[in-house]
Amino acid sequence: LLELLKARRHRLELNLGLQRVFQEMLYIMDWMDEMKMLLLSQDYGKHLLGVEDLLQKHALVEADISIQADRVRNVNSNAQKFASDTDGYKPCDPQVIRDRVAHMEFCYQELNQLAAERRARLEESRRLWKFFWEMAEEEGWIREKEQILSLEDHGKDLTGTVRLLSQHKAFEDEMSGRAAHLQQTIRQGQQLVDENHFGAEKIKERIQDIQDQWAALERLSAVRKTRLQEACNLHQFQADADDIDTWMLDVLRIVSSVDVGHDEFSAQALVKKHKDVAEEIGSYRPVIEALHEQAQTLPPQEAGSQEVRARLAGIEERYQEVAELTRHRKQALQDALALYKMLSEASACELWVDEKEQWLNGMDIPDKLEDLEVVQHRFESLEPEMNSQASRVAVVNQVARQQQAVLFF
Repeated sequence: LLELLKARRHRLELNLGLQRVFQEMLYIMDWMDEMKMLLLSQDYGKHLLGVEDLLQKHALVEADISIQADRVRNVNSNAQKFASDTDGYKPCDPQVIRDRVAHMEFCYQELNQLAAERRARLEESRRLWKFFWEMAEEEGWIREKEQILSLEDHGKDLTGTVRLLSQHKAFEDEMSGRAAHLQQTIRQGQQLVDENHFGAEKIKERIQDIQDQWAALERLSAVRKTRLQEACNLHQFQADADDIDTWMLDVLRIVSSVDVGHDEFSAQALVKKHKDVAEEIGSYRPVIEALHEQAQTLPPQEAGSQEVRARLAGIEERYQEVAELTRHRKQALQDALALYKMLSEASACELWVDEKEQWLNGMDIPDKLEDLEVVQHRFESLEPEMNSQASRVAVVNQVARQQQAVLFF
C-alpha cells in the first residue's frame, strides 16, 4: 500500500509539474499573441515625431522579447524532461509535448521575425518622414524668400540700393549653400524611389514640386537682381548728375564774378586764375559726355523718360551758359588788363612830363660858360628823349581810343 501510495504521489507530482509547464506555455503564448498584434500594426507614423515615438516603443517591445528568450528556453527545457521515451509513467504523450515545444519555438522565432520586419518598416517610415520634413523645411525657406524677393522696395537713393544689392548678394550666397543641401536631400529621396520604397510615388511628386519651386525662386532672384541693378544705375546717374550740377554752380559763381582787379598786378593774377578755370571747364566736357553714355545704359523706359531727358538737357544748357560766361569774363579781364597797362603807361608819361616841366620852369640861365654848356648838353639830350616819349604817348592814346570803343560798344 505504501508503495502504491508513493507511486501515486510520484504520478501526481509528474502531472502537476507537467500542468505547470503547460500553464507557463499558455501564459507565454498569450503574451506572444499580444506582442504579435502589436507587431502586426499598420501604424508606421504620420509624421517624423510620430515615427520616432513608435521606434522608441518598438525598442521597448524588442527588449521585452529579448528578455522572454530565457523564459522560453526554461519552459522548453522543463517540458523536454517529460518528453523522453524512457520506460515508466508518462503524464502525457511525449509527442504532444514535443509538438508544443516546437510550436513555441516557432512562435518565438516568428515573433522575432515580425519584430525585425516592423523595425525595418519603421526605419523606412522614418527615412520617408525625415525626407518629407526636410522638404517641408526647404519649402518654408523658399516661401519666406519668395516674399522678400517679391518686395517692390528697390531703394530710395544710391546708398539704399547699394545696401539692398549687398543683401541680395548675401542671399545668393545663402541660396548657393542651400542648393547643395537640397540636392543632397533630393538624392536621398531618389534613393528611396530606387529601392522601391512604399512611399515612392509621393516622394517623386514631392521632389518634382520642390524642384519647380526652386526654379521659380531662381527666376525671381534673377528678376530682383536685375531690377536692383537697374535702380542702382538710375540712382548712380542721378548722383553723378547732381555732382555735375554742383560743380557747374561753383564754376558759375566764379565766371559770373565782375571783379577785374584794381590794378595791373591784380588783373594779371585774375587772368592767370581764369585761365586755370577755363582749362578745367574745357577738360570737364568728357565727364558730361560720359553722363550721356551712362544714360544710354539705363533701361529703355528710364533712358527715354522725361526726367532723364530733362536732366541731360538742363546740364547741357548750364554748361553752355558757363562756357559763354567764361568767354565773356576772359574778354573782360583782358580789357581790364589792357586798361590798367594803359593807365600805368599814361601815369609814367605824365610823371615824365611833370618832371621835365618842373625842370624847365625852375631852370636859370647860368652866368658861367661851363655851366651853360652843361645846360645846353641837357637840352640836346631832351629832344631825343621827347621824341621817344612821343611814340610812347601815341601808343597810350591809341590804346585809350580802343578802350573807349570797347566801352562804348
